[in-house]
Amino acid sequence: YNIFLYFQLVSFHYSQLQLPILPHLSNNEKLKTRLINDTDFFISLAADLLKKSEHEITCEQRQNAKQICYGILYGMSKETFARETQMNINDAEEFIENFYKTFPIMTQYLNDIKQRVLETGFVQSIYGRSLYFDLNHMTSNEMMKARMERQAINFVIQASACDIMKVAMERINQTLDRTFPFDLKIRPTPIRPVYLVLQIHDELIFEIEISLRTNEIINIIRHAMERNDYINLLLPVQIKSGDNWESMISVV
Repeated sequence: YNIFLYFQLVSFHYSQLQLPILPHLSNNEKLKTRLINDTDFFISLAADLLKKSEHEITCEQRQNAKQICYGILYGMSKETFARETQMNINDAEEFIENFYKTFPIMTQYLNDIKQRVLETGFVQSIYGRSLYFDLNHMTSNEMMKARMERQAINFVIQASACDIMKVAMERINQTLDRTFPFDLKIRPTPIRPVYLVLQIHDELIFEIEISLRTNEIINIIRHAMERNDYINLLLPVQIKSGDNWESMISVV
């Protein structure tokens, strides 16, 4: 029995995993609504920031809105944003300020993170993992302080995304164990119809047996990834399958 002959690779990739985290943590209903309803979140965001209608937004403007959004999540400075978007520093600063003015609740939350790390010396992810800073060193000058504040925001978002992936993997494993139980005392050990092969950042790759239960298994994994006890938003998952990683095609 050659396991590779009767199995296919299926990729489950979180679509923009970090994006729902900040609106959830900051309880920003405006951004939550956008994420749920908008067909293209970044076009809608660019229209808000530039005070234009969505059909007026160019590809470049959409890309700038996307970069500032992720730049905030990753703790990007205005200098880095200007360099990445090829804006002059004044235009970049104005673009960032418009973002903060458009979403004041989220701005307040980001300021709360900065204040918290200055007061306590640490920040936490949604599942309680902590990052500690040496306040004596990190507040020795304004540049170090700004760096610490960016790192604190980055950790809250990125570590929370990592937490979500870990919880999803555990939930998938538990669900598959219940769906396809087997006794290790039995020899030879029954072959399971699904195996986790790789986890790469926001992506899980499984080897799934080609059978009448293939779609059932795909839906089990999809459902386990899309729901999360902490994030009150559906976490979209893109699914692809194929005989090898390079030639995968989308699964509806």
